[in-house]
Amino acid sequence: MHTTHFLHNKGSSDAPIETAYFDIGAGAPLVLLHGFTGAKLDFADQMGWFADDHRVLALDQRGHGESSNQGPYLLETMTEDLFGFLDALDIGRCHLLGHSMGGMVAIRALLAQPERFASAILMDTTAYPLGLFTAKTRAQLTELIRAGGCVSMLDGMRHQRLSAAEQRGVDFVGEAEHWRRIRVKLEQMDTEAFIELMTHMENYDSRLEALAGVTTPTTVLVGAKDKPFIKPSKQMQRALPNGELKVIPKAAHCPQYENADAWRQAVAEHLAAASS
Repeated sequence: MHTTHFLHNKGSSDAPIETAYFDIGAGAPLVLLHGFTGAKLDFADQMGWFADDHRVLALDQRGHGESSNQGPYLLETMTEDLFGFLDALDIGRCHLLGHSMGGMVAIRALLAQPERFASAILMDTTAYPLGLFTAKTRAQLTELIRAGGCVSMLDGMRHQRLSAAEQRGVDFVGEAEHWRRIRVKLEQMDTEAFIELMTHMENYDSRLEALAGVTTPTTVLVGAKDKPFIKPSKQMQRALPNGELKVIPKAAHCPQYENADAWRQAVAEHLAAASS
């Protein structure tokens, strides 16, 4: 496992935080942003694949992993955190990959400071709310985790039936290690981050039309079995002037695990094209 580094992040002037991150390799920086309930741990197995030619960094966003559990928990605040992270490490320009919620942050970063990004990968994400958490579901989850923390969701997750794609993701790291990582991420996640972000991600204004102004070379990646995100991915690709869509076969929401070879190839092809 990679060494965890920490830095003081002044990205949000109202709420500076400590950001935990992995940092390996050398070359043009590639920054990886995890999704909701995730962590830098979600890219620990994949970072080395690109480290011969890139400085690969994966950070824990606020409320997740080993970074500060401190609000406000908003996509806009997390975007400011990203710029603060880059500034603290004196990274003027980088390639950016955002997964799910991390992709929502990446979209906002591309719109705010496009000159900071040599290229972008928007992975299994959306530019507008998808209605994945109904009001009833939000209420039930809020009650559950206020009583027992985010880790109280683990038992229910273990009893859910996995699709073939999801099982391939489990098999990639092994059953025991998969559930160990899920437990670690849920234990580390701030209860308030879960509650606030769960609601926020269902109530923000669409950024789909605004993507027409993003000229950064961008690849939209999505797992072929990630049904809620297929349509949004196609719409983002059509909106982006320099957008390309790549569908990862036999993968769902986490293609870096569920079809690692195809995902690695897609990312490598994107980086090669962006660097040429």
